[in-house]
Amino acid sequence: MHHVSTIYARFICRELGLSAEAADKLLSDSALNYQAIFQQGLMPYPDFFSFLKRMRADYPDEDLGLRVGSKLTAPSLGELGNAMLCSPSMMEALKLSADFAHVHAAYYRLELVTTARGIKVLLIELADLGDTQTFQTEVMMLMIQNLLEAVIGTEFQNGHFYFPYAAPSHAEQYKRYFHSSFEFDAEHSAIEIPLQVLQTSSPFHDPEAWIAYQLKLEKQLNKLNKEARQQNSQQPYTNKVLSFLTSGSLPIPGIEDAAAHMAMTSRTLSRHLKNEGS
Repeated sequence: MHHVSTIYARFICRELGLSAEAADKLLSDSALNYQAIFQQGLMPYPDFFSFLKRMRADYPDEDLGLRVGSKLTAPSLGELGNAMLCSPSMMEALKLSADFAHVHAAYYRLELVTTARGIKVLLIELADLGDTQTFQTEVMMLMIQNLLEAVIGTEFQNGHFYFPYAAPSHAEQYKRYFHSSFEFDAEHSAIEIPLQVLQTSSPFHDPEAWIAYQLKLEKQLNKLNKEARQQNSQQPYTNKVLSFLTSGSLPIPGIEDAAAHMAMTSRTLSRHLKNEGS
């Protein structure tokens, strides 16, 4: 199961000024409560998704994602953010984030693509974000911008942001929050970072901390992978379907196609998935 840091839920509660009672209402479809999100580091993505859905319905604040994202600094990423700050350069920090992004938010995969100007960081969504996509993308993009600016010591003005959705009704406010040019209707969320920024040495570089954080992140990643393997062994049909869905190209096949691929009826497959809680 995908997971995400509880940091985001905490910041949303703070930005909205929610009481514990109000926050518990938003978390009512999950197994967590207000106290729990401050006592544990991760929450299952379905719980976070239901929290966001209720939050959007009860607090239709269009620029909330921009406000929350602008306040999330590198330490908001926990050990991953601290490791990126103390890396030798921005390029090394991005390589680290691509290797260990799963530790912080397992439903994103980071890919680094070389361009004529430098590097394009792709944020590949591994889960359907639905109508929370705009909010979540705004938060992630601004958090990365904050990290870049912490290292370079000035506004990140010579990059380019790509957003995988049509211009939202509050698109005019993007000019206030994002310091580089941007465009909408892109294939993936992405940030293009020029070479001179990538080569910037981090003023926070600490060789010993850099190594120590990598070891801690490796340990966390191994633990999460072990837990995922254990869960996979308990959900064989779910994982066969996931493997089938991710192995092909668009459009995504339906249950009849998946059932035929697994040599069973769709009714039988549905029953197996239901038994696995999927």
